[in-house]
Amino acid sequence: MAYLIAQIEKESKEMIKDFSYSDEKEFISKAVREKLAELKKLQFFLISEKIKKGLKRKGIKPEDILKKVKLKINLLKTKDLL
Repeated sequence: MAYLIAQIEKESKEMIKDFSYSDEKEFISKAVREKLAELKKLQFFLISEKIKKGLKRKGIKPEDILKKVKLKINLLKTKDLL
């Protein structure tokens, strides 16, 4: 474990220098933000896949949902015109 930590620290210092980060804090902060964004994206796709499977199980097609959404949008537009 100590070797791994030393290796990560060495690589981090090289990246900080090579990419002109102001300090370790800036580098680590950016790396963590990027990793969190990546995990949120993955989470979104996992949830989307669950929803897709649930809709398929219930026999609901994406086209059906789009039709309903378009209908509601049109109804809202019509109300705004009144």
